[in-house]
Amino acid sequence: MDDKERKPYVYRLWGLSTVVVLIFLILGFNLWRLQIAQGSYYSAMAKGNVMKLVKVPPTRGDIVDRNGKLLVTSVPEFVVHLNWMDLQQAKGSEWKDVVRRLAVYVEPEWPNANQTVESIAEDIFANIQNHQWERYRPVIILDEVSPELQAVIAEHQEELPGVSVEAIPVRTYPERTLVGQLLGYVREISDTEITQFNKNSDAQEAGFEYAQGDLVGKMGVEKSYDFWLRGKEGVQQVEVDNNARPVSKQIIQAAEAGKTVQLTIDADLQKTVDDTLDQVISNIQKENPAAHAGAAVVMDVNTGKILAMTSRPGMDPNDLIGIISEATADKYWPQDPKRASEAASLNRALTGLYPPGSTFKMVTAMSALQLNLTTTYEQIDDKLSSLGSLGAQQQGIAEWGGNYFGLVNLYRALAKSSNIYFEIMGRRVFDSNPEMIGQIAREFGLGVESGIDLPGEAKGISPSAEWKKTYFTNINEKAQESRDKALAKIESDYAPKLNQASDETTRKQLQQEKDSETKKVNDLYKLRTSEPVDWRPYDSYNNSIGQGYSVYTPLQLANYVATIVNGGKHYRPFVVEKLLDPITGEAIQQYEPKVLNTVSVSPEVLDQVKQGMRAVTTGEGTANWLFSDVPEYSGGGKTGTAQIGSKNTISGEIYNGVFVAFAPYDHPQIAFAGVVEFGGHGGETAGYVAKEAFMKYFGWKSTNGG
Repeated sequence: MDDKERKPYVYRLWGLSTVVVLIFLILGFNLWRLQIAQGSYYSAMAKGNVMKLVKVPPTRGDIVDRNGKLLVTSVPEFVVHLNWMDLQQAKGSEWKDVVRRLAVYVEPEWPNANQTVESIAEDIFANIQNHQWERYRPVIILDEVSPELQAVIAEHQEELPGVSVEAIPVRTYPERTLVGQLLGYVREISDTEITQFNKNSDAQEAGFEYAQGDLVGKMGVEKSYDFWLRGKEGVQQVEVDNNARPVSKQIIQAAEAGKTVQLTIDADLQKTVDDTLDQVISNIQKENPAAHAGAAVVMDVNTGKILAMTSRPGMDPNDLIGIISEATADKYWPQDPKRASEAASLNRALTGLYPPGSTFKMVTAMSALQLNLTTTYEQIDDKLSSLGSLGAQQQGIAEWGGNYFGLVNLYRALAKSSNIYFEIMGRRVFDSNPEMIGQIAREFGLGVESGIDLPGEAKGISPSAEWKKTYFTNINEKAQESRDKALAKIESDYAPKLNQASDETTRKQLQQEKDSETKKVNDLYKLRTSEPVDWRPYDSYNNSIGQGYSVYTPLQLANYVATIVNGGKHYRPFVVEKLLDPITGEAIQQYEPKVLNTVSVSPEVLDQVKQGMRAVTTGEGTANWLFSDVPEYSGGGKTGTAQIGSKNTISGEIYNGVFVAFAPYDHPQIAFAGVVEFGGHGGETAGYVAKEAFMKYFGWKSTNGG
């Protein structure tokens, strides 16, 4: 090749060499700028990155019944996640546009159907804002995502940075309303709950502290055993730059699943109690549409184990997972005070307070026998005049149903549920020892907290002369304070008006208005303080037959009966029997029966009352028909028709049906207590629930084919 032909290639080589040199000069300059000229700046930026340790929630433990039947578990469920780490990759304020686009796509499946897209977007913004304290966890925007919505989000993934559909463990309750209130539900912890949960002794012993963002049990077993169910949280390391933006994350310690909680509840027995109570309420509604509620408890008399606990209306904890619609919230927590009693979240077996009616008469009997104020064979003529003077008769309560039972002793008085007999015995006891009936009632668990391993237990009232004095003195003092404030305000309002009245006619009109308002205040004060603070004969009569101020929970009534028939041992009721290792199934914690106290009533008196309860379900007893078709049955009970209001009032004509029972008679095993609101005669309503419960538990059969 001659020089002429070589020349173009030389020029090209020189040109290429020049380009290469320029590239290296540029790279070298930038390297010098980054490492030397601005090295200190980028060093400071790198030092601004910090490592944060973030909790990784574990899979919550299962809850099973006494036979291992699954009642609560956690299952994978598809949810719409919004990951703040990825969302921040959107430029400027474009992340808000991402949220608005997301609102459009989720609108067809949003729980509150009446919300607009703009309103949904605001809800999502609020959800993000509520989690600003920890931006490294994904925020759940919507749960129970359908395959159709999953496809839509996948199709528009490019315009939805940070949005994804993920499978996460979600709490589920496969038996739905079965022991719903007893189980509880799970949601994010509130600020006010953090302090409360951190007082848990197990959590304190383990050095665990609850914090914002934790999912916790809100009621029932989910709440009382939250620490054991929640498991051990894992740890994730998140690197955050100096703009608070996460740049990387890594699992440091894997989470450990929570323990399996085994209950004392027998799910099959529970279903029988549930179904029977539902049927009883349905039958009552045919004549009284207002009837909708009731409760029942079955317990082991020799241990305190709760075998069944039913409350109606029922609660399905599945309704309370994820976003709660307005209709659902109103069902479980009605905002209208007039509908408060309809709340399906209320565990009436645990927190419902009911007059016990005639089921209380065993307390009156034990008190009179223990004080030697009567014998089992003393006979009382069952008429109002037996109460004594005309004044005593005017304060007494006539025999129920207008009946006259003739001469009655203890056994016949319990069998026929004689009001007159127990009013006389109650008056004797209160005159002899005003505190005796209240003392005996509390020994058997009435009017005292039992210490059951569930939150929200109501205490109830076991009245006595001292209780009444304290209670009404407090009411009177508050009423007087309220009256004085109201009168002072009236005076301050009208004084300048009267002084500035333009003429006598105006002044008289103002004075009349002032006098009218003053009279209203004084009338209200008289009404609020009309009840004497001292114990009166009518108090003795009312409370002796389970009316008056007495109110107890169905749980307390069941435990009271259990204590009578087990020989006087008052057990602490409990619903959790064991904590199990979720992998091996081995018990790591066994909860044992605990005797709270032994009653002061003698074994002889306990046996006499037990015989009286047997008379209720046999012979001429008020529930003699109930078990007549169950030849294997043996045991006893007590019917109750509890007036829920005062005499001569609207509620004074409304009665709850109450029934308590035990079985078998020799070596009793289980006790029952049930209340059916607006149920009337207890044997005809709650009694049916007891019958079906006993037949299920013992395998007894009805001659009628049941």
